[in-house]
Amino acid sequence: MPQFLADIALPVPIDHTFTYLLPPDQKPLTRLGSRVLVPFGRKKLTGVVVGFPSDTKETGLKPISDLLDAEPTFSEEMLKLTRWISEYYFAPWGEVLKAATPQGLSRESKLVVRLAAIDLLSHLESTKRSAPKQHAILLALQKAGDLTIGRLQKRTGAKTIHAQLREMSAKGWVILEQELERAKARKKVEQVVGLTEAGRAVVQSNGTKAKAPHEGLTSRQQTLLEALSGLQELANVRTFLKQSRSTLSTLKLLQSKGLVFLAEREVIRTSEYEPVEPPPALILNPYQEAALSQITAAITAGRYKTFLLHGVTGSGKTQVYIEAIRKVLALGKTAIVLVPEISLTPQTVRRFKAHFGNDVVVMHSQMSVGERYDAWRLAHQGRIKIVIGPRSAIFAPLQNIGLIVVDEEHEASYKQFDATPLYNARDVAIVRASNNSAVVVLGSATPSAESYYNALKEKYEMLVLPVRVDQAQLPTIELVDMTKERKRLLTALKSKLEEDKKPYPKQFPVSSISQLLQDEITKRLEKKEGVILLQNRRGFSHVVECFECGYVEKCDNCEVTLTFHVTKKHLRCHYCGFVKSPPSVCPKCHGIEIRFHAFGTQQVHEELQKLYPESTVLRMDMDTTSRKGAHHRILQQFEQGEADILLGTQMVAKGLDFPRVTLVGVISADTQMLLPDFRSSERTFQLLTQVAGRAGRSNLAGEVVIQTLQPDHYSLKHVLTHDFPGFYREELE
Repeated sequence: MPQFLADIALPVPIDHTFTYLLPPDQKPLTRLGSRVLVPFGRKKLTGVVVGFPSDTKETGLKPISDLLDAEPTFSEEMLKLTRWISEYYFAPWGEVLKAATPQGLSRESKLVVRLAAIDLLSHLESTKRSAPKQHAILLALQKAGDLTIGRLQKRTGAKTIHAQLREMSAKGWVILEQELERAKARKKVEQVVGLTEAGRAVVQSNGTKAKAPHEGLTSRQQTLLEALSGLQELANVRTFLKQSRSTLSTLKLLQSKGLVFLAEREVIRTSEYEPVEPPPALILNPYQEAALSQITAAITAGRYKTFLLHGVTGSGKTQVYIEAIRKVLALGKTAIVLVPEISLTPQTVRRFKAHFGNDVVVMHSQMSVGERYDAWRLAHQGRIKIVIGPRSAIFAPLQNIGLIVVDEEHEASYKQFDATPLYNARDVAIVRASNNSAVVVLGSATPSAESYYNALKEKYEMLVLPVRVDQAQLPTIELVDMTKERKRLLTALKSKLEEDKKPYPKQFPVSSISQLLQDEITKRLEKKEGVILLQNRRGFSHVVECFECGYVEKCDNCEVTLTFHVTKKHLRCHYCGFVKSPPSVCPKCHGIEIRFHAFGTQQVHEELQKLYPESTVLRMDMDTTSRKGAHHRILQQFEQGEADILLGTQMVAKGLDFPRVTLVGVISADTQMLLPDFRSSERTFQLLTQVAGRAGRSNLAGEVVIQTLQPDHYSLKHVLTHDFPGFYREELE
């Protein structure tokens, strides 16, 4: 009898596939890209079929336990893409496929602990003093029943219990078994009710206003039939019973008489981006028209091409994306739109839904498992045409892709840095488009150095939008030298203390908001205009700086900022390992006020509340947006004028479009500039240009105030003049 073999990619940190036996009855049903359940050591894991070898040198092969898909989860196009990611980013293919699988769909077995048939009371008594850990395990199993190792550790408070469990298993007190968990992602269904033809006939023959019920029916049953006849579609049973104040038994009685039918209907779980207003009628300006014509020509030709859409903030890049997608849909193709932050998703999705309605679905990590599964299925089944989301949306299972948009292509958040595979979604988008003979549009006001270089070398085609739409002007930008500001405050404080004959404190208080920025905020609050403040504090390594002149120690070899390590009390370079002691006296101005740089959003928020007690300040950072839908709620509050000031990390710097915002303040431009990263100057320029672009996006003039301790830095010089090419030339050196 011939052997049928299948190569399976498993989500384990081993860089090869595994060969299994394919049972003859499963051979006709198993295809490339199908998910299967296989034994792996003592466990069972979900893997993906990636090949059918004709023979193998391996012996002792195990059979596949189960086929999990009626239709393959992964198309051949997705297998090709994930294989490339695996090879390019040195990641096991199975782990890449797991990252591309909807959360909650994979199944695996877990070790479960259960009590054996023992005299529990006597064992609890005997272990109370002699073996307290075993006593705690028995007690937890008595109360909760079967538990996984992880849950058992939580309940007992023990860091490790494996040795105890092995001993208890050998004694026959507990049983350790591998148990297969259920997939968390499942279809959601609701029970619905409707009239049968016989039921409709009864209602029509009796008349909707008849006083006596139809023969064989009670007045209650007759009322229910009439209520159902007045509905345009099938009714949710639970809602209908609540509204009609009836019971399920009454409906089932009508069902037994053949007058109504009960059925199950699938419910699609959607995220909270409704309602959507109709889009305004917009006329593209000549620059937008020129860019669009080149993009649509490539789409129509059906050939792979990458465009870099370099447009100043507010130049209407999103409208170009929308019109290009309109062309893609007209050709019967699909599109993916990548955005760098979940915080940008609500505004982007609402705008695209206004144009394309139910053809749009969103995918991101803050959706529930069910919502993400439904979005994935809609794309997999071809029921939607456009997927929008952060980097993981590049794995959307769309067929016949015609366009991939990577908005704010320069953003670091497109690079996955915390879990395998460590891919860059922008680069994966280019490869996926190439595999599909599709078009890629990389959009940015501040392109990454590598994308701009590729455009200058004609690897990509450059499209430029040099002006804002509706003749809106770029905001005026003003720098505040915080060293001068601090000296002014310090002098004033010292003279006041001397006048009052009081001693100097050990450390003088520091304000994070300059007098100029305070005055400008006051003006906006009086005019009822919006203010956005940026303090990109999160992910910032401690640096030591001079309070008087702003001097910061840099590496002698690498020219990046040295990081202060509290435990060893030294400064270290995270690139070459250079180490030196922190200075006690500033090498530049010989000042002795050497301090940590440590303003965070929370500290700034408290200061704003003291300065402007009558105003409403919203804070938007990782702490305030961890809950589901928090991004959307905060932005909606600000958009509707329920708050005066929006303070946040880089979440508030990108893609947001609020016409009432006329002032943007940057609390500390140095936060990004002083990161020990060779890209810190580039990212400083990008972040400041992006956040400056949030001001003056309508007929109201915009102003930007940037506070810094490094006013002569070349990044800031080019931000002041909105000069990206000039910055690029200087940065490349």
